[in-house]
Amino acid sequence: MDIDPKNDSRQPCLLIVEDSKTAFNTIKKCLGDEFLLIEARDGEEGWRLLQENPYIELVVSDINLPKMSGHQILVNIRKSKDVRLQKLPVIMMTAADDNTDKNLAFLNGANDYVSKPIDEIELQARVRVHYKLARTIRELEESRIFLSEQATTDPLTGLKNRRAFFEAGKEHLSRCIRYKTDLSIILLDIDHFKKVNDTYGHQSGDDILLGFSDLLTRMTRLGDTVARIGGEEFTILLPDTNRLGTAVMAERIRIKIEEMEFITSGQFVKITTSIGISAYQSETVDTIDELLQIADKRLYLAKDTGRNRICVNDEGKSDFIS
Repeated sequence: MDIDPKNDSRQPCLLIVEDSKTAFNTIKKCLGDEFLLIEARDGEEGWRLLQENPYIELVVSDINLPKMSGHQILVNIRKSKDVRLQKLPVIMMTAADDNTDKNLAFLNGANDYVSKPIDEIELQARVRVHYKLARTIRELEESRIFLSEQATTDPLTGLKNRRAFFEAGKEHLSRCIRYKTDLSIILLDIDHFKKVNDTYGHQSGDDILLGFSDLLTRMTRLGDTVARIGGEEFTILLPDTNRLGTAVMAERIRIKIEEMEFITSGQFVKITTSIGISAYQSETVDTIDELLQIADKRLYLAKDTGRNRICVNDEGKSDFIS
């Protein structure tokens, strides 16, 4: 049974793994008004439904089941590579008189345990507690992730911000020093960006920044870090890339920007970019900040010597064959 996320009931979705129709009807009687119940009649069906249905928020499972025991379902849940499954609250049930199943269930990671015959009030109370606790934990984690992303993301472009760039840079530089690998920086500035804003307006300026950001993202690798660190200033952190490879990529980006027409407010706008680069193995630096400062110095040399060019050394040269 698949649950439509647009279901108007908006009831929390529970999986009940129970081969006894009588027991399921008892569970349905005490939980059916508050929760949307999915029924599985054996262990294999229950495990399949758990993997297929992302809307399940809690599991109530009998231990003695056909095809796959409740213990095995629980082990599969806790050992799953899917974090959503790993964290699902699970309440186990059994009619056994001794504590063997109960102890094993808790060892395998059960959140709670209910004895049969089912006490409806007890089951209802336990399900409510674990559902609310799991939802609270999930909401706190979602808030933490959201705040973390907000703190490291540029709000306009969705790229990493200055803080995130330096965090990634420190991590990559540490790895670079340890394993003697390459690390390079491309620093880009949109030429005469103030004139773009003055001519077309700030909304058009934002459109240009978004288009520029999208192009940088498409032209870089998954492992590179693209960040907006100033108004019209962007940087790309390139691990495992030497000076020559960095210069080749920078020139490709410069040419693409020069050729591209950005659309804003129904108009085609052309821009250019000036670029400075630095490469760890070619410089004498100890920190990512120093490496960025070298790229920044070369960016301003590129701007001072005509713009729409790359600068790879302190003499302001744009040739990049080492």
